[in-house]
Amino acid sequence: MSTIRVNNVELYYERHGAGEPLVFISGLGGHLGEVPYLTDSYRRHVDFIAYDSRGCGRSEKPAGAFTVAGFADDAAALIEALGLESAVVYGSSMGGMVAQELALRHPRRVRALILGCTTAGAVNGVPPAADTVQQMVRNQPLTGDEAIVAGWRLGYSEAYIAANYDAMLARSREASRHSAPPDSYMRQIVAAAKHDAWDRLHEIGCPVMILHGSNDVMIPPANAQLMKAGIAHAELQILKGMGHGYNLEAQQEADALVLDFVRRHGAMHAASSGEGTAHAVR
Repeated sequence: MSTIRVNNVELYYERHGAGEPLVFISGLGGHLGEVPYLTDSYRRHVDFIAYDSRGCGRSEKPAGAFTVAGFADDAAALIEALGLESAVVYGSSMGGMVAQELALRHPRRVRALILGCTTAGAVNGVPPAADTVQQMVRNQPLTGDEAIVAGWRLGYSEAYIAANYDAMLARSREASRHSAPPDSYMRQIVAAAKHDAWDRLHEIGCPVMILHGSNDVMIPPANAQLMKAGIAHAELQILKGMGHGYNLEAQQEADALVLDFVRRHGAMHAASSGEGTAHAVR
């Protein structure tokens, strides 16, 4: 549990476990307090590195506009500052947008790429349905537990919420202590809205796995199909019946897919099998 200064900003990060480095990039407004279940799982298998993006959690919250490219530069600088030549990178939702830019802008820092419940941009992507957008708008003025529960309903099934309500509420209340300030959150929204990598997806040369829930209403799964078309060599895994929060609701299945991908494409596998480690030069 440490901070590190990169690109003139203090980033809070945690590093747990040992073995193949796996860097996790959270989604919009996300921070480490929201994903202890991932830390607990992955630390048993890999060198799990996760951090709070600038403007979020326990990282510094500088003034000025945010950009997805800037977030990607922060991630690259973090990987370098931690003494790693490269890592497997797993980006979720907006974190997946950052991960795309990271692979495009800093290909030598990305050993392999996992893109979870994300899109290559709004302009050419498939937007959420009108009723989902309306629900998101209605959720904005909510506060406290009411806001927490309303947010769940956009990411998880009603059955899962009912079965896990108390545990989810306790974790969400704890995580809310480190929620992004409204101004930082809005600057992240603007950055995400401007993200557009569709015409560059074919430039991603490292191994890629795309993960998406079939019932995702926040970022419809058609976006995963479109990204697969843009990254011809990518693996596509659609988790049936899952929404935007698949990495919790279907954690066992999702973790198995992620860890298998890391084993097959990490540097340690390449070294043991005699495979080369160089990325394509672009």
